[in-house]
Amino acid sequence: MGKYVTKRILLLVPTLLIVCIIVFALMRMIPGSAVDMIVYRLGQAGQQVSAADVEAKLGMDKPAIWQFFTWFIGIFRGDFGTSLFQNESVLSMIGRQLMATLELVILTLILTNVISIPLGLYCAARQDSISDYTIRSISIVLMALPVFWIATLVLIYPALWWQYAPPATYVSFFTDPIQNLKMFFVPSLLGALSQTGHQLRTVRTVTLETLRQDYIRTAWSKGIGEGRIMLRYAFRNAMIPVITVIGGSIPGLIGGSVILENMFNIPGIGAQLVNSLDNRDYPVVQGCVLIFAIIVMVVNLIVDISYKWIDPRVELE
Repeated sequence: MGKYVTKRILLLVPTLLIVCIIVFALMRMIPGSAVDMIVYRLGQAGQQVSAADVEAKLGMDKPAIWQFFTWFIGIFRGDFGTSLFQNESVLSMIGRQLMATLELVILTLILTNVISIPLGLYCAARQDSISDYTIRSISIVLMALPVFWIATLVLIYPALWWQYAPPATYVSFFTDPIQNLKMFFVPSLLGALSQTGHQLRTVRTVTLETLRQDYIRTAWSKGIGEGRIMLRYAFRNAMIPVITVIGGSIPGLIGGSVILENMFNIPGIGAQLVNSLDNRDYPVVQGCVLIFAIIVMVVNLIVDISYKWIDPRVELE
């Protein structure tokens, strides 16, 4: 186990290098540049500067390879660069906004599992019943509906009909948990809906396969109760595919947080990423994407290690 974990951690470095190269290149391939934005804004403020002067001041007059490796090596010293527009280090900006994004993702993940796992087990236990067909049909609808469309309806119609809108002012969970959850519950629930449909069907499928095993028939013949069989015998042995789906849903939840944070005015990394893309703020965009990539890779590592905990027969080496 220790050898496997060490090898996986060492593989994070080349993976991060590839991610950094892709993000660095793509940011400079999109139309417009940070230099153009800065020159334009300074011109609007009455300060006439040339693009060459701005490039020299930001170090962007040097070759792209030099710029990249200067930034990449700085990451290992804890220096993600400085925002081109906000005069603040990228690391401090991310540190201030990361908790909001993590809270949104964690709440979404909790709601997804709380809804999908019990319903998936229920559908497996009541296979081909009316309730099974109904729940599966609803899950297909949830998978098909875009989350931004549902979020738009949730923001518009309650405001028109009942004059209600989710709180738009962020309050830390440690300052006022109730007010914080009022702001995060609705976007977390909306983010969980699309994931719930897919995960519910996965839980149902793998549980049905497990229920056809001989040891389950033996448990039924011994008179063990249905609840104990479903939870202790069937679902526990079907957890590996479910854990894989849960781990695979993390990138989707992070991507969805970019949309939900902007729509519900949550001051997270996703909202900052969109604003920085509009401004061509290269260091901030690169830092945000890098943090997202690190979170995804760490989650994948945890998922792989959990296989051994769920089933001791699994060999990771």
